[in-house]
Amino acid sequence: RFSYKCFGKDTYHMAAFQELDFSYDILGIAQNLGLDSYTTPQVIAFALELYDAGILTDNDLPGMPKDIKGRFFYFLDKIVKREGIGDVLADGVYWAARKIGRGAEAYDHNTTKKFEQVPIKLGKLNPPYFLMIATGEKMNITQIEGSFPQDPLPTREEREKFVREWVAAKDERFKKWFLEWEKRERVTIEMACAITEWNEAMHYIDDATGLCGFVSSFRGQFGGKTVYHIHNIPHFITLVTGVEFDEEKLWTVYKRNRNLVRALNVRRGMRREDEKPPEDHWAVRNHEYEQILLDCYYEYQGWTKEGIPTVETLKKLGLDFVAEDFLKRGILTGDDEVPNVYEKYKDKYPWGI
Repeated sequence: RFSYKCFGKDTYHMAAFQELDFSYDILGIAQNLGLDSYTTPQVIAFALELYDAGILTDNDLPGMPKDIKGRFFYFLDKIVKREGIGDVLADGVYWAARKIGRGAEAYDHNTTKKFEQVPIKLGKLNPPYFLMIATGEKMNITQIEGSFPQDPLPTREEREKFVREWVAAKDERFKKWFLEWEKRERVTIEMACAITEWNEAMHYIDDATGLCGFVSSFRGQFGGKTVYHIHNIPHFITLVTGVEFDEEKLWTVYKRNRNLVRALNVRRGMRREDEKPPEDHWAVRNHEYEQILLDCYYEYQGWTKEGIPTVETLKKLGLDFVAEDFLKRGILTGDDEVPNVYEKYKDKYPWGI
């Protein structure tokens, strides 16, 4: 039970509105069956929402138990065996909604880029989290966040103590920002872009080196103390491989990997219109600001207004073959430009546009 990874121990009982013991009862079976801990409970909850709405009926769900726990095990079995409605649900909420039809699409309210997100609904828009969810290639926020804290500490004294011990901070800017940070949503566009990049960078570095996020990229937000970070990972790589590494070289590896993954998704059709968190993820939104935020981050990363890495960006990272492929396919023209708005808006807050 104690080996169940990360947020998986919470996702099932959250989806079923049960207590923690329910997650432990079902998670062992789900893990043995190789089922994803984010998608599976959400697609089951989605099916039950459709049943409550009359979109799915008893005819679609023969033999379904009356109790909620029994229903979750019922759907688990159907999905694994791809029997009946389970064959549709096995493709996830996005595709299941479109196959079922009859208004089911309206209940697909927690996916981004066709993938289920953490089932959390919050208050005011959080700029770095908007960017991480919208532009991330890792499919879920837990695989993107972690180096910069999620929330400010309540007092200046606590923040000062945090910063004094924060050896993992990428550079002095992040310490300064954290010291002055008092409200979660009170983040400038410059901060949002840099925090998003650093957060995702550490996950890409962990993936490339085989490091666990709980001793590296995900751990920084909890007290700022983590075993592996941007300053010492290059040294470990050098010791293990004999290849000389420094922070600059490691950062280039991250940028190359990140842009290569993005290029694969772009080639499969991903564009700006796909980069949006669930509509009800935050109760208070500022859609004009969100689009400016996207433009600024695209420019920050060297991407076009559609979120496509430019020829210049790709060649700078040694990805000439990707640039040539994009030109051949007509994805890029060769004179594509990044949005020219970052300098104008970098000091703006969400409600200060």
